[in-house]
Amino acid sequence: MSSCIIAAMHALDLVVYAYERGKQVLEKREVNTLKELGQFLTPPAVARYMAKQLGPIQNGAVLLEPAIGSAVLVCAVIERLIADTQSLEISITAYEIDKELFDISQKVLTVACQEAEKNGIKVNWQILQEDFVLACIPDEQPSLFGSNKPKQNPFTHIISNPPYFKLNAADKRVKAVSGRLNGHTNIYTLFMALSAKLLVPNARACFIVPRSFCSGVYFSEFRRDLLTDVRPTSVHLFQSRDNLFKSDEVLQENVVFCFERLLQSRENRYSAGYVNISASHDEKSLNEGSISRQVPFHRFLRDHDGLLLFRLPTGILDEQILEAVDKWDGSLGKFGFHVATGRVVPFRSRKLLKDHVDSDNGTVPLLWMQHVKPYGIHYPLKGFDKPQAISTKDPSLLVPNANYVLLRRFSAKEDKRRLVSAPFIGEDFEFEQIGFENHLNVIFKKKGALSISETIGLSALLSSALTDRYFRIVNGNTQVNAAELRVMPIPPLEVINNIGEKIRQARANTQEQIESIIFSTLWESNLLAEEFPMIQETRITMGKIEQAQEVLETLGLPSA
Repeated sequence: MSSCIIAAMHALDLVVYAYERGKQVLEKREVNTLKELGQFLTPPAVARYMAKQLGPIQNGAVLLEPAIGSAVLVCAVIERLIADTQSLEISITAYEIDKELFDISQKVLTVACQEAEKNGIKVNWQILQEDFVLACIPDEQPSLFGSNKPKQNPFTHIISNPPYFKLNAADKRVKAVSGRLNGHTNIYTLFMALSAKLLVPNARACFIVPRSFCSGVYFSEFRRDLLTDVRPTSVHLFQSRDNLFKSDEVLQENVVFCFERLLQSRENRYSAGYVNISASHDEKSLNEGSISRQVPFHRFLRDHDGLLLFRLPTGILDEQILEAVDKWDGSLGKFGFHVATGRVVPFRSRKLLKDHVDSDNGTVPLLWMQHVKPYGIHYPLKGFDKPQAISTKDPSLLVPNANYVLLRRFSAKEDKRRLVSAPFIGEDFEFEQIGFENHLNVIFKKKGALSISETIGLSALLSSALTDRYFRIVNGNTQVNAAELRVMPIPPLEVINNIGEKIRQARANTQEQIESIIFSTLWESNLLAEEFPMIQETRITMGKIEQAQEVLETLGLPSA
């Protein structure tokens, strides 16, 4: 017997053993292949954390792993049962379509179950080399799937790190679930939706998935459908994207999302009850460095203008921000603003692009995302290696020179601001037309024109720490989506105009000056509580602010 297998016979090493065996397989593959197949192994610390989230596991439990990989998560469950020192019998059903991982998982699970049996735990298991989705769709139309479809067990627990990749309309899984499971643009949400159907009432599932399903238009139908069958119980957010799945070059923000199957399906959105929201910097600080709190459902869920969102406030301050901003009943859509993306797609317009503006060759400024700095447009940029002008030969790519609010469409969680906005003031540019590149959101009025004060005020508000932190609570994507911008709560127009006018009069041009004007105006307008703290930092270090608030609250002192 190899030394690796001997090491695996120690219960505490089972998860690491499974992880290393899977790693040996996946390390031989190209990174692009892994991304295309959505194959990313669960780090051992995360696997053990997920196993703990499954709640009580009793004699007769039936567990499902829809994409077993090298059996890391199943080994974490077996490790947990061994540590509990309770004799019982459970059943495990798993699926894996990858032949190499299928073979590895069988070997790993054989070792793990032998170790479990030594500790009084009997595990009945089967791993099926089949597509989980096609094998487990409910039997409304059994003829679609042939006669060899396995009988579905009522599962008491489901644990999974499903594959991550987008689905297109021609995918056989999308066609198979058409009319029964809605709103699936990614394979992982299809795994989650189907798993929700396979749970018995009050049973629990735990998934590690990209946070992107919590917000955005693309997953809106999925969120609504999911809530008719399950009750979310907990969400754990990893505050750094740099470490989790680092070796696999995964850049998505990930969450551990747990839910329970309802006794019966229902349409209401749980006005009562709580969700446990927790966060840690990375998987290494899961046990000692986590922030955790019970969040009321009305803070976690927001159904506004037809868009239902899962929000992740991780501390007292986050909840204070939600309480304040939720009372703002304005939005860009309500106020008659339009949000569009820049018309210039560089690879399609290559022949029209020029390095710099030249009045003799009929060119006008072309603004890119990089020209938009917090509170100001920097044009032209020195040392910028992209063309900063565009020919006027195709007027459809240009917009009239006017006042616009420009907002970067893409950002990273680690950036100082997720929302980076600047006012484009038409009179600062002596051209009749302007080009905006496709990585910009462009905000303007559907009717009439933005005044200078409105432009400056709205841009400042969008770039403010308050709005930025609200966006971080609501949105885990790298993209700043136009549809979400349209429904995001904003103060009344007169307040926005007032902010802009004060900034103009004070000639404020630093973050500290502008933030001070924004907060003082919101306080004066009774749009923020008097005790609401002025904030400037919105990133990972927010956790330290929130932990300090927790301590102050415990001591009976004002958290502000």
